[in-house]
Amino acid sequence: MTFLCLHALTTVPFSNMNRDENGEPKKVLYGGATRERWSSQAQSRPLRLHIEEATGIQALRTRRIPQQLTNRLTARDWPNDLAASAAEQTMTSAGLGVDRNGNTVLAFISASAIDQLADLCDTHRQAIEQHANDNTGKKSKKGSATGIPATDVQKILTSSNGSIGLFGRMLAELPDAGVDAARQMAHGFTTHAVPNVPMSDFFTAVDDLQGDSETGSGHMNHAYYASGTFYRYAVLDLDSLLNNLDSDTETARILVTAFTDGFIRTLPQAKKNTTAPATAPDLVHLTVRTDQPLNYSPAFERPITDHNRSGWAEPSRQALAHYAQRLTTLIGDPDTGASPWSGYATIAADDYPGLGARATSYPALTKTATEELFDAHNKTAKRP
Repeated sequence: MTFLCLHALTTVPFSNMNRDENGEPKKVLYGGATRERWSSQAQSRPLRLHIEEATGIQALRTRRIPQQLTNRLTARDWPNDLAASAAEQTMTSAGLGVDRNGNTVLAFISASAIDQLADLCDTHRQAIEQHANDNTGKKSKKGSATGIPATDVQKILTSSNGSIGLFGRMLAELPDAGVDAARQMAHGFTTHAVPNVPMSDFFTAVDDLQGDSETGSGHMNHAYYASGTFYRYAVLDLDSLLNNLDSDTETARILVTAFTDGFIRTLPQAKKNTTAPATAPDLVHLTVRTDQPLNYSPAFERPITDHNRSGWAEPSRQALAHYAQRLTTLIGDPDTGASPWSGYATIAADDYPGLGARATSYPALTKTATEELFDAHNKTAKRP
């Protein structure tokens, strides 16, 4: 077992980067105090998109496979009705239901899958046309025989790539589609308490075509915001990633680097256009472990307090470093091999020896962590 544990402290300004059904910043009760929260999903999507852009290894999470396949086929000069029938036959043959919105379940497929399905339809066009003519006006049932081989469709839909191997896939309707994720993402939360009632911003919008004799606004409402220092945590399981990639070490190394860089650079995206809240982390701490991943959130179970108007960031860094050092002592010395390497980079002038070796920059930290992770994996693999 070889894990890369990623810890970050990120201070954000007045913002609402992950909101609930009422439009308010999400919250969690931890250590008897209310904290602002970022869900793992809100963090994972921008991270996945960053990785796919950085690596060129792309996947699609969609319910619109039939529409996309229809468009591909019409672009290849298929008649519209036949293209739509081919798309429906493709989905139903694989055991996926289809309704007016597309496939009835959200699928996670490689970006090349749509074109591969279109190629498959081209190959079996005659059988697709025959099935369409024989079943005019009839609705195909999920899993029923069509003009296209089910096994070929399933093979395409269950194929994987680096993005799917990293983030995982669960699709109960298709056998062998499941892929266990090689990453874990915790919900982020503020290291300190926040008010139970979020900050409210009353705003108005002007109607540009309002008459000279008219007064008032075209629209008015309230929006809700918060601010604070967040603790974020993620894990990358290198053994699982290599297993999902059929031991492709080169691709795994690319994905580890992109994952680490993306974890540092990306944040939830809600209301970014009205608050411009993107900031860099105050501190990032990376550890390579060969026993188990460890979440450092208990460092903030007692909420940070703003002593002497120091803000939240500085005491949060101190609390994280103090907890990491004491935990390392508690569960075993790094010389035992359980934690062969740890390091950090920070904007602060202070050093935090409890976090390991200090890097001069986040890219330097990422590079060293990647090298140490693969070195630890290779050493672990050689153990009897």
